[in-house]
Amino acid sequence: MSFDKKIFILLALIVSIIAWKLVTIQSNLGVYYWDIFLYLNNALRMAHLGSSDTLYLPPLLPAILSVFFRLGFVGEYTIFIVGGVFYILAAAGMYLLLRLRFDEIESLAGALTFASSTLVLAWAVTGSTDIPAISLSIWAIYFTLLAKRKDKRFYYLAFPVAMAAFLTRYTSALIIIPILLVIIMDSKPRFREITKGIILGILLYSPFGLFFYRNLKNPLPFLGQFTETAKGSVTAINPGYNPDSLYYLRHLPEYLSALPSDNYMLIINPSSAGPSPLAYLIVAIILVGVILHIIHNRTILDGVETRRLGVFLLLSIALIVIFGRISYALAEVLIFLWALSIYWLLKGRGLDNLDINLVMVTWFLSFLYMHSFHLVKVDRYIIPILPALAYAMPLSIDEISQTLNLGHGRRLFSILVMVLMLSSATYYMWGMPHDYPIVDAEREAAQWLKTYDPNYHNKVIASDRGPAFTWYLKDYVFTRRINENNSELFYRLFYKLKPDYYIYWSTSKPRIYGYKVIYNRNGVIIAEKIPP
Repeated sequence: MSFDKKIFILLALIVSIIAWKLVTIQSNLGVYYWDIFLYLNNALRMAHLGSSDTLYLPPLLPAILSVFFRLGFVGEYTIFIVGGVFYILAAAGMYLLLRLRFDEIESLAGALTFASSTLVLAWAVTGSTDIPAISLSIWAIYFTLLAKRKDKRFYYLAFPVAMAAFLTRYTSALIIIPILLVIIMDSKPRFREITKGIILGILLYSPFGLFFYRNLKNPLPFLGQFTETAKGSVTAINPGYNPDSLYYLRHLPEYLSALPSDNYMLIINPSSAGPSPLAYLIVAIILVGVILHIIHNRTILDGVETRRLGVFLLLSIALIVIFGRISYALAEVLIFLWALSIYWLLKGRGLDNLDINLVMVTWFLSFLYMHSFHLVKVDRYIIPILPALAYAMPLSIDEISQTLNLGHGRRLFSILVMVLMLSSATYYMWGMPHDYPIVDAEREAAQWLKTYDPNYHNKVIASDRGPAFTWYLKDYVFTRRINENNSELFYRLFYKLKPDYYIYWSTSKPRIYGYKVIYNRNGVIIAEKIPP
């Protein structure tokens, strides 16, 4: 067995242990996050086991879950395990992607940098689409680079996998920028293979487009979301509202290594937990390495055409000026042109790995600019930049080792980085909470209602957390949330519906006339409509 295969197996073993530990922790915590219930409910509907009204969401993850649901594995643990598998695939894909440039040990250090990042650990098995989407994105980029460097037939895989990433999380569409760059940089493009790959991607979308058309009368429901996102239109009442365009850059240390907490909300939002002491060391290694890489390659600009250099500098200044100020749709175009200007500037000057360097830079900038511009800032949204940071780690190891003339010490440096990242991951996971009382309270309330009224399937039920109780009751629950800024709207919609039962958290305290409280435990209240 080759050394490369041994290292790959070692990586698979390490991330499998981490995934198992995370699944164990998450199974005790359960599900709380709103979006995850939406995907679970969509899966129920696809499996013909329940109902949902959120079919406009990306359909791939619910479709995968629905297969397991039909086989009888209907439970939250299913989504945790599926998430764990995607987490392992992401780490494996990251290693193979890094092996296109770095040796086995450096690639292992980079893959573990990704797999051990606290933002990845926080969301790896929660059931959200972020890790599955980034996993598929990593593989799509890997296949694209393989198509350019080794065999054009890898385009047959690159485009369908990219489509799968898009169908898992719509914002993954931005990986088309690095994919297009690779195709442009291909000195011997084979448009026959590229066209066939695109057709295979469209074929993968076809059943989902038909599903959307049958249920929503619109085969492309995501277009409206793209329009609203590009505008950045959102109100201050949104819980994620944050106009700080530097938010994600400020919290980069926490995304790599945050302090552990027994507060679940600090786990899924590591920016609020604060950085660990190791975070600054990790960031310092990456920054120093990237700066050294630029310094070591500064001579490649000697003798370049002034016009080409001028275009590059002009676009660079423009990118700095517009950061967080204009629609990301325009910024993405500028990022693409900026990357093309670099390729135009350096093409034919003997620079190794220009393709993968530009892929990682544009991958990082595309998602950073989009999410920094949008007024809703949520930590997990920025997960797509982490593969680029993972790439920067072995790059930094290489550059720092070269500067310090470490020689064979380069491998020792890589091992130290691995120990650093795994120590951070272990410290973080062992500090995670072992239960979440809010989830237990909701489960108990749902179970109590099933016992209280075995005929609840024939009743109208509403809740301030409709998706959660839709999942627990396996029947559709309307969402009616009290809004302190517009309580009139709540009451108008509530009394128009006139539910037989209303389930809500005691903190909301709506004044509901014509209802009596029949359940009040651990903060969850169930009110029943008083018969006329």
